[in-house]
Amino acid sequence: MKTVVITGSSRGIGLGLAKEFLKRDCSVVISARSKDKLDQEVKNLGNEYGTDRVMGKKCDMNNYDQVESLWDEAKQKYGKIDIWINNAGISNRKRMLWELEPNEISSVINTNLIGLLYGCKAAIKGMLEQGEGQVYNFEGHGSNDMVLAGLTPYGTTKRAVRYLTESLVNELDNKPVIVGTIGPGMVITDLIKNDLNNMTEEDRDQAKIIFNIMGDKVETVTPYLVEQILKNTKQGAKIDWLTDEKAQQRFADDNYLERDLLSEFGI
Repeated sequence: MKTVVITGSSRGIGLGLAKEFLKRDCSVVISARSKDKLDQEVKNLGNEYGTDRVMGKKCDMNNYDQVESLWDEAKQKYGKIDIWINNAGISNRKRMLWELEPNEISSVINTNLIGLLYGCKAAIKGMLEQGEGQVYNFEGHGSNDMVLAGLTPYGTTKRAVRYLTESLVNELDNKPVIVGTIGPGMVITDLIKNDLNNMTEEDRDQAKIIFNIMGDKVETVTPYLVEQILKNTKQGAKIDWLTDEKAQQRFADDNYLERDLLSEFGI
């Protein structure tokens, strides 16, 4: 039985991953900044999969002491952490850089980049001490060299994920810790809903066309991602749901071109 820690996992794709790992007899530690939401999801998961296999820990990824405490308490409970997934992340409103408030820029950078670095540091340090483990970083818009006006802070942090992961692969050469990336594609979550709500009407109409073609539900994507993570033994692995080939196929498939996925989410 493997133990998995997932940051930013009281909702959305993080929570979806937790459920899929639990279905495969793993123990799971979920974390979030909101204690009320976290406690509720721990209760829900415990009722369905067993309280002994679920743990929740309040954690602000911008605070290294809290990140290190997440590792320490998870290991204390389960003895070993096999997989650590850096999922916590936020986006900025779709606005030009000069139109954003400084605190919005710093929030994105601190959560998506500083928090990611802290997560990697705590997990890799602990895994080297215990002798093995795997760390996965979430990619997103910007990781694949695409540039979209209005998402400069978010895209910058996701472009950095690639360098960070490649650098860690280099630093971990001949060491027993695997680092890789997860590319979930366009998963319809609260993050996407908030992004759409904060767009201008023109941008929102254009974005909805793309999301209806390229988007997927959490429960569609997470089983595949979890299966690939659990069987991976490759250093620097890229576990991608929506590959370039899949994307091209969708634009040639009337079923995807005509579907209205967002309406199922009240968007």
